Amino acid sequence: MKIQFKLGIMALGLLAFSSCEKNDPWADNMEIGEYVPTAYWEVGSTACKAGETFSFSGKYWTEEGYTPDHTEVWYSVVRSQESSASLKLAGTLMSYTKAVTEEDTVRTSQSIVSFPHSDAVWDGYEFVITGTVPTSSTLAPLKWAPKEWNEVAAERFNSYFPAGFEQEFKEEVLKQIVQDANYSALRKVFCDYPFTNEQVQAVNDEFGVFLPLLTEEILADEDPQAAVTYKSDLWYTTTASTEKPVIVAYYYITIAEDGSSVLNRVESESVVVDDKGNTTYQAGETTVKVYPIYDSAEWVLCIYDDNQGAIVSTVKDEYIPAFSKLLEVITFDEWIANGTDGYAISFNRNYKLNARFKVYDTAGNEGVAYDTYTISVN
Repeated sequence: MKIQFKLGIMALGLLAFSSCEKNDPWADNMEIGEYVPTAYWEVGSTACKAGETFSFSGKYWTEEGYTPDHTEVWYSVVRSQESSASLKLAGTLMSYTKAVTEEDTVRTSQSIVSFPHSDAVWDGYEFVITGTVPTSSTLAPLKWAPKEWNEVAAERFNSYFPAGFEQEFKEEVLKQIVQDANYSALRKVFCDYPFTNEQVQAVNDEFGVFLPLLTEEILADEDPQAAVTYKSDLWYTTTASTEKPVIVAYYYITIAEDGSSVLNRVESESVVVDDKGNTTYQAGETTVKVYPIYDSAEWVLCIYDDNQGAIVSTVKDEYIPAFSKLLEVITFDEWIANGTDGYAISFNRNYKLNARFKVYDTAGNEGVAYDTYTISVN
């Protein structure tokens, strides 16, 4: 049989070894400890319902002259948590999810249950003991995904989610949605969200811009879709229609000293069109090729981008701070509202047990089974 030992420590380093020989070659150099019980085990299942038990079968033996006393099952408790929320107000036009995962040991390894040696049976080779190990009902998994956002939901959110999660989520959404790549998402949010005239006017006054206000007629309309359609019609580009796009000017790009790109607007009457349809402009002594700027809403820059070979629309730079400030009035729960499906937010908490099997003899020596089993609590 394989024998486990409590080993001494050599001066030149840690050296684990075992020997049953009377003429031990290491005897003059170190002190050999006592024999310890040898054990191994297996569990009936690696999953267990909270508040119930999991079964095990353990086998062990001791060397001659040592008497088994009892066996124990130990386990530590590890908690795993995931907090997640996703942007839904922009529909499918912009995706953003913030997720935080945490894992920590909430209970260090400790003896959970003990069995006297008298409970074991001898099978001719080793002692065999079977039993069950209890778990606490407090280890039940927790899943939270609210259908409504009220005081109870807000309290649970504050309890489950890490501090600062809401603010960090909103800051990242506001940062991303005003980027050129999310132009359509910004348009959708501006058109769909019921900003008040007072909120829009405050932004216009602060930044000197001209975001549109709702008319008295629209305000009097009881259909909320009327305001959405009104704002959608005001946020336009002529390239979105089936008619020929209306060119209002041209542009060319120069590079500033700091390396940034500068869009230079050229009025149509200053542009020369040759017989092949090429458009150029005489910028001092240099003839430059220019490209169309199309008719669009006041805050939209709609141009033909020669690098992309396509017409692109972006929000004008001077309007970006205004939109960013206006969007701050949208609350966290409004960003994650998922229509009739509730809210795109969830919290999951799960526990697992790291279990070990130990055997003790009457002299107090401890033998530990090599295998550690992870039990998922469900």
